[in-house]
Amino acid sequence: MRAIAIALALLAAACGQTTAPAPAVAPAFALESEALIGRWSFDRTCGLFDLVFEADGRANYFDYSSDTVVSHVGNWATGDGNRVVLTTRAQAADGGLGADIETYNFDVSAPVTDDLVGRLTRDGDGEGRDVNARRCDDVEDRE
Repeated sequence: MRAIAIALALLAAACGQTTAPAPAVAPAFALESEALIGRWSFDRTCGLFDLVFEADGRANYFDYSSDTVVSHVGNWATGDGNRVVLTTRAQAADGGLGADIETYNFDVSAPVTDDLVGRLTRDGDGEGRDVNARRCDDVEDRE
């Protein structure tokens, strides 16, 4: 009986000493607002620009998700948690701005280089899209 008790104690001690590998953790980074400045292409071709961040805080977001391109004009700022907040209004064909203010959040998930990686969502929408955008040259070479 004593041998069984010792064996159970040894087994319990051995089980308690197992260690699981630590889960992989993405390296932490601080979003640098200067790195965002430029023109970004979601399809990475630079044939179309989806996001434009200006140094003075102005921003343009071009939504190509429907048959009609919707241009959003406004401002951008960085927020907590590597978030970029765009506050925009839709621009009409005549250049006028709509009355409704729309807020978009871009949660950046990797340090910004010539790639902008993260998730773009519209406040109150609940839906969004994953983005792996490419920085495009400032000079447009389009017809």
